[in-house]
Amino acid sequence: MTSWSHGYPADSPYTFSYQDAPSPGNLGLLCALMGVEWRPGPNMTMVDIGCGRGYTVNTLAAANPGWTMFGLDYNPAHIAEAADLAQRAQLANATFIEADLAEMTDAEIDQLPELDLACLHGVWTWVSDAVRAGIVRLLSRRLKPGGIVYIGYNAQPGFGRDMALQRLVRHLAAGHSGSSTSRAQASLVTIRELYKTKPSNLTDSPLLKRIADETDPLNPAYLAHEFLTDHWRPAFFEDLLADLAPAKLDFVGSISLHQNTPEYLFGDEQRAIYDGMSEGVMREFFKDICISRAFRRDVFVRGLRRCDATAAMDRQVIAARRTAPETSPQLEVPVGVAELPGELWRPIAIALNEGPQSLARLRTLTPGRNPTAAELVTVLVGTGLVVPVLRDVGPSETITRFNRIVAESYANEGRQSGQYAMASPVAAGGLPCNWLELAVAVRVGQGQTDAKALITELLPNVDPTEMEAVAGKITTLIEANTSIWRRFGVI
Repeated sequence: MTSWSHGYPADSPYTFSYQDAPSPGNLGLLCALMGVEWRPGPNMTMVDIGCGRGYTVNTLAAANPGWTMFGLDYNPAHIAEAADLAQRAQLANATFIEADLAEMTDAEIDQLPELDLACLHGVWTWVSDAVRAGIVRLLSRRLKPGGIVYIGYNAQPGFGRDMALQRLVRHLAAGHSGSSTSRAQASLVTIRELYKTKPSNLTDSPLLKRIADETDPLNPAYLAHEFLTDHWRPAFFEDLLADLAPAKLDFVGSISLHQNTPEYLFGDEQRAIYDGMSEGVMREFFKDICISRAFRRDVFVRGLRRCDATAAMDRQVIAARRTAPETSPQLEVPVGVAELPGELWRPIAIALNEGPQSLARLRTLTPGRNPTAAELVTVLVGTGLVVPVLRDVGPSETITRFNRIVAESYANEGRQSGQYAMASPVAAGGLPCNWLELAVAVRVGQGQTDAKALITELLPNVDPTEMEAVAGKITTLIEANTSIWRRFGVI
């Protein structure tokens, strides 16, 4: 740890990853679903508190030229990298500020403009009480009435299963030297050996299984930032809500859309208990007890105003980011699988393959029973088949330049892992992808479509005996996605 980091690992950079939750289309869709009045506009101001290496901020800045984007982080290395990417991509609407919210004065906070949006992903449950208090002061002083806040955080009791695992990682890492990332990596050897012995009080959680799986290694930088902080504390929803009270925030719902619909969460007996509870904190606590939810992705508004949910949903427009299949995509939910019946799905799939569609149109394509807007978005957005879209525009020089620079600058990290995205002006955010998909899309936009030439440029270490197979995969990737990349204004 460094002396200025408040017990947080600052000697190693966080992962380079895009978070899609705070994109304006997703937030607007959730608010419509929950009957809450809020719509993204062409000129808004957003801050990402704890922005890390700035990928999300820069992607949203590229995709929304009318927006003013701020990224705050206490780590100067993160801020330097994020600002450098913004400068190279010529993103004049992205500003990065080194800020310690534990020390930031009210006068310094007031130098920020009023905010339409604020985002915190993972930060809340990793930082000290002093930093939490600084976050609440910032929201209290700068978030506009009607402004939206997204908070992703480790939730109790779901993430509480890993409290022993977190303590174990800290103990093991303390016995090694080097950076936080290398010490976290070194701890994995003993954890994997211990996991095989089935210790009684080390809960068999999804995270522990991921750590134990040597065929799909967990990024040690993530593990270091997740577990080596002095202040790691999963939070109960009601405690978070109480802490946020000075900012006058009302709960809207979960950006994980199916978690807002009881039919997808509970069997008959649990549903009867849930229906007997008063709305609000108790029902959210009941969800956290009954479903596997280690990480909550919650949205709040400063000043909740109700609207007609049906009318608001019918105004939403979605577009497929891959070819819609012949059979309905299936979303795993706590009670089983959510999908659309075949007679409802077939005309919807045809329409989605034609281009962006309003929910109002999709709901009326089948005579007889029409699907509800909630049914449609829960399955289609939840499975990643579609994303909300806000504009009908083509690619810009900024979009092309930004995507190219990311693909080139982060090739080494991308070949290993990472949550990447193609900046899209149509989606007003990023289209989740892997690094190779981004790199290929950039080259196709430049007119390069020869698969073997792309392999030579992008994957120079491919085994010659595998050249034909890899070339076939890239050819298939290009054929399946070129029209979709154009649909979203990527190329």
